Amino acid sequence: MKEDVVSIQYIPLETTDSCLISNLLNLQVTTDYMFMYNGKTEEVLQFDRKGKFIRRVGRQGNGPGEYSMISELAVDDSNKELSIFQYGGDALVYSYDGTFLRNDTTVKQAGGMYVFADGKRALKGLVMKPFEQAPWAGALQQADGLLLKSKSLFPQGLSQDVCFMKEICFSPSTEGVLLFTACNDTVAGIYANGIEPAYVLKRENPTEYYMDIANINKFRDNTVETDQIIGVYDLFESPHYLYLRLYKGDAIFIQRFDKKTGELKSQRIPDDYLECSAAIPGGNVIGMDNDIDGGIPFWPEYVMADGGRAQVVNADILLALREKGYLKQAPDVLNIEDEANPVVILYTFKR
Repeated sequence: MKEDVVSIQYIPLETTDSCLISNLLNLQVTTDYMFMYNGKTEEVLQFDRKGKFIRRVGRQGNGPGEYSMISELAVDDSNKELSIFQYGGDALVYSYDGTFLRNDTTVKQAGGMYVFADGKRALKGLVMKPFEQAPWAGALQQADGLLLKSKSLFPQGLSQDVCFMKEICFSPSTEGVLLFTACNDTVAGIYANGIEPAYVLKRENPTEYYMDIANINKFRDNTVETDQIIGVYDLFESPHYLYLRLYKGDAIFIQRFDKKTGELKSQRIPDDYLECSAAIPGGNVIGMDNDIDGGIPFWPEYVMADGGRAQVVNADILLALREKGYLKQAPDVLNIEDEANPVVILYTFKR
């Protein structure tokens, strides 16, 4: 970790009855604000970069500017706009002061997006398990809504009638957006000037796995993913490294690929970290040992507008780690009360 991270900032979130966070599912960090989706209450909450609660953004309902079931959040920091993506409806666009601006009808097939500096948008294909999905895993769109390019990652030879994306990993960074689905070992990159292969994983799973995992008729077939299959939970990119979180059977591994030298390092996640974790994404510490300040295991699931990464840890996980003997040298800011809101951790990478 210390080979890649230059600084760590801890931000305890203000805790009041108006902004209790129990199930954080998405985080967007901009220059001045943090927007969070709390799944249990179906609320979008806005904090400043010091952790002070500002407001709720929008609300659940059927009226103008009201959302149904949220899939993801996205920000356009240049135009100071927040987009709330929802299943089965338009994305709703709000200003950073919480004002509803418009419905974005150009992203009906998207479940999320990342906005490039030039205004172009990388789109994440919408997956509604298993009844409706976008015809592509990812796409590049102009700011006016014109679709420039799209990418499907289905294996060749699989009939379009049965093609199904079980999950889409959509991981933005300053380099671009990495795009991955389980049925293909090629990781695509969505960039402001196009879409192209970024990496090829050497999982070497059986050929039939790649076909079956993308077949809607095999959706509930428990024999598709055996204990011998290497799967990918998620991945992200820093300026110098590609990080992957992999699993094989009950074991989970972190791998780090050096983009300059090609060196690959692997670390199995201790069982203690798994036992302290509740869910991916969000409530987990399934990551690398923190060799900088003795804090929580490192796996920042969320991107920041300035190119850094963010991680969130709640009081339950911190307590579980301490009960197992960890965090003895951790920063004092991680000593939070049992009912307190989570702590947001911001990482800045070496350039």
